Amino acid sequence: MGGVVTEYFRLHNAEQLYESIGEASPSVYYLFIGKTAPHTTDTVGNAPTPLNTVTDTTYDPWPSMIAMKRVNEADERFLTKRYDWANNTFFEEYNDRTVGLDDKRFYVLQNDDFNVYKVIDNNSGANSTVKPTGTSTDIISTSDGYRWKYMFSLSSAERNRFMSPDFIPVKKIDTDDSSNQFSVQTAAANGAINHIKVTSNGSGYFAQSGNVVAANSSAVTIATTAAANDSFYVDSTIYFKAGKGLGEIRRIIGYDGSNKIVTVNGAYTTATIANTQTQYVISPRVVIKGDSGQTTTSLAKAYVSNTAGGQVRKIDIIAAGLNYGRANVAIVANSSYGSGASAQAVMSPPGGHGSVAYKELYAKNVILNAQMVGPEGNTLPTNNDFRTVGIIKDPLLRNGQAANVAIIDQCFRLTLTNVSGDFTADEIVTSSESADATGRVVRFSNTNAARTQGILRLTDVKSKGTGLLYTLNSTITGANSGVTATLSAFARPAVREFTGDVLYWEQRDKIERDASQTESLQFIAQF
Repeated sequence: MGGVVTEYFRLHNAEQLYESIGEASPSVYYLFIGKTAPHTTDTVGNAPTPLNTVTDTTYDPWPSMIAMKRVNEADERFLTKRYDWANNTFFEEYNDRTVGLDDKRFYVLQNDDFNVYKVIDNNSGANSTVKPTGTSTDIISTSDGYRWKYMFSLSSAERNRFMSPDFIPVKKIDTDDSSNQFSVQTAAANGAINHIKVTSNGSGYFAQSGNVVAANSSAVTIATTAAANDSFYVDSTIYFKAGKGLGEIRRIIGYDGSNKIVTVNGAYTTATIANTQTQYVISPRVVIKGDSGQTTTSLAKAYVSNTAGGQVRKIDIIAAGLNYGRANVAIVANSSYGSGASAQAVMSPPGGHGSVAYKELYAKNVILNAQMVGPEGNTLPTNNDFRTVGIIKDPLLRNGQAANVAIIDQCFRLTLTNVSGDFTADEIVTSSESADATGRVVRFSNTNAARTQGILRLTDVKSKGTGLLYTLNSTITGANSGVTATLSAFARPAVREFTGDVLYWEQRDKIERDASQTESLQFIAQF
């Protein structure tokens, strides 16, 4: 039996991750750093790759862990593929019937303004030569024949935190934030038909255009260059493309070839009766019919705007309509001319173009970006490096409660007195209780002017036999520095080891920390 896993299933998975961070009872995610000690092979580019075993992914990240930073709603975005606008480049137009649309370049990032636009019409497959600009909620037309839908803009902060050569971020907006994106969402028209694609050009068609000679509520006298045959234009449409009555379109039900008088199927109002300044186009009729059961609050209207070479080349939208589900399009002309043309109504996504940007652009990836800013209020060490990064979900505090604070110091913290000097970073310290009770120095901070007291932060704490590194009143000795001190108090890491789920763990080349430096930790979940 045939079947397909839709892109909406992948979007659903991305949504579940995204929403789990900001919902009322959220899952709690932390980005963590660790491992100040060199890898076994610590040359650049040779960091070992963890194995996907229970030991590697559940236990190994914990002993060397230094700190955790919570991920908040502001730290996440949906991600979609990046396609930059470039001159003389072909871009796919949005089409609800295109197979594999998620892999097509049907939207662009305009790198001058960092606006994102969706391609509504690519001028029958032409290259784009005029970059789209502006933030209008209406469809934007450029002189190269392309039509675009502005979607949203990327702020400098979003570009710095979330954009890459391969991806652009897409923000999910649920409430009015005064952004252009929210304006686009609000203006989106559900079930609108913003493009009708010609699928077969046919032959024998033509259009007639000019300025109105005279008009009343039901008849229009057209240019002397019009056909002389009676009934020649019957079943075509007459459209006012400029001047008084702009936008009005009627079906032609009668034509007097001698006097060039067109009779239409519906009366014009006084306000829209054309005059000699009005430009008209007579062309094959575009009939748009919705599927049975469809209820529209506004009907779509269109006309054939180009019949070069006797073929239907282009159809322009007059009114996009509302609330169509599916629609069929027919090209109708007088039996005396034109046949074989066909067209397809391109349906907007549910809610309309721009209503849900991340879904429309297939942003089925989620980026998490947490920043560690210098010492984070003297919580984190800044005089050492780290070599592992990862993400963990729903860890527990030492008391068994769910962790929910912003920043966590995950080091063992020994309070020392009688300190004889300064411990050095990364050296091993031992306890007088046992030579097998050891730990690795992350940082030592003096707490008095005489420099005889301080806090020693450790990772990789190990104990064998009966002796513990943190036995009170024991002597702590640095293996390299020779510094000694007396242990007066200790605190275990804030988060209980081996709790929560390690979702990602990476070993990498060392990254130096500095008090004036910000580390931006970035993870992309691709579905």
